[in-house]
Amino acid sequence: MSSHLKRLFFILLIVCIPAGFFTEQEHALFLWHAIPSIDVIFGGLGALLLILGVKLVGSFASRKEDYYD
Repeated sequence: MSSHLKRLFFILLIVCIPAGFFTEQEHALFLWHAIPSIDVIFGGLGALLLILGVKLVGSFASRKEDYYD
């Protein structure tokens, strides 16, 4: 991922977290839904874990260019 996309991702993540405090929390079905911005934080951490997981799998699952030679 280029540095511009990383910077944009973190800027949007930082902007979205305070935005959760200004929205109305309607009837929360689960306890954690009553916490402001918990979905943004959970989604951001999940995205980072997916990126790290793909990099980890790609590091040992990739083949050299001369694999079929």
